[in-house]
Amino acid sequence: MSAIKSKTTTSWWDWAPNPSGIKRRKASGGELKKNYIPPVLAILIYAVFVWYFFPVKDFVAVWISKFVELLQITKVLKLSFLTDKRLYEYSSLAIVCYISFAFFLDLLRFLHTSLFRNMKWEGERLVLSKWSWSGKETVRWNPSQPGIQILHKNGFFRRILGFERLVFFTNLSDAGTSVVAESPFFFSKSNVSFLNSLFDSE
Repeated sequence: MSAIKSKTTTSWWDWAPNPSGIKRRKASGGELKKNYIPPVLAILIYAVFVWYFFPVKDFVAVWISKFVELLQITKVLKLSFLTDKRLYEYSSLAIVCYISFAFFLDLLRFLHTSLFRNMKWEGERLVLSKWSWSGKETVRWNPSQPGIQILHKNGFFRRILGFERLVFFTNLSDAGTSVVAESPFFFSKSNVSFLNSLFDSE
């Protein structure tokens, strides 16, 4: 009896099957161990920023009132509420809150890329899982596939502080550079097996 060849089905998120000439990478690296120091530092920096920035609202209120006097708006319009100090206090508070909220959104984006994503091996493929308000997103790809380039952001200070990061991208001549996935921050010393599985081929 002739052996029946089994066909494997690929999911919609999977990349095209690798050609036979591609070297197979080791897939024993497990999961990338994240570094939690950058998110903690970001939260502390934002807390210090807000702590020292909110008292500036009084200084801003004074300068807003001086700017109004310089333009002589109170003499032209002759409205009583323009001479009320509470107007400038609330205006300065709104400005300070707006700037603080803008930095808060940046903090949320930074925490999302640092904490709410995991990278691990699944056979010979890398899997990046991301969590957001809308749910979980998963990206699977083969780093050995032609066209995939790997950027390892390291350096002296990055290695010491654990700000290392892996960026997988494709460099298309027509569409430019397209980022496939970006890892969370990590220490190289804590992920020797993972990095060896990624960069060393059998």
